[in-house]
Amino acid sequence: MPILGEGEEPKVPLAQGRESASNRTFSHLIAKTPMKYLPLGLNVSGKKCVVVGGGKVGTRKVETLLRAGATVLLVAPEASSRAVRLAETGQINWIRDAAEERHLGGALLAVVATDDEGENARLVEAAKHLGVLTCDASSAERSEIIFGALHVEEGLTIGVFTDGENPSRARATRDDIAAFVSGGRRPETPVND
Repeated sequence: MPILGEGEEPKVPLAQGRESASNRTFSHLIAKTPMKYLPLGLNVSGKKCVVVGGGKVGTRKVETLLRAGATVLLVAPEASSRAVRLAETGQINWIRDAAEERHLGGALLAVVATDDEGENARLVEAAKHLGVLTCDASSAERSEIIFGALHVEEGLTIGVFTDGENPSRARATRDDIAAFVSGGRRPETPVND
């Protein structure tokens, strides 16, 4: 790999085996459609993930993280009936209290989903200070990661992202793609994130 001087940009060769016209088209798309978030898979299996807030959004995040094999800690004074059942059956740990910075320690990921935007902002900053990846359900701007609208079937996971700007559009697009890959039938139980 060549050593670059200050301010010098690396030169990217055309991909091997592709015609230059297709590369120009692809390069044109990159310049026109920058991404705010990098869509990727994150292995959370067996890792501590904290969800703050036990309402509808927090519960969906808990369920998604469980589906991915995370060790989930829910921190909320109250929680939805679905989250309560998950705690009662030992699938998650639940601290029935307001979140504190100490609850975030040792986590890979913290999802903040309370109905108090100021509290969300405070907790996101605390998590970042601890080196914990953050998702603020009330603000894509404060989030380091976001959850896409997911379609999962055996051997296939599809995530649709709208940079946190239009979750309804992401879900509708996810449903269209799911119908296409499922032979025209809509999935019965989409994962709504």
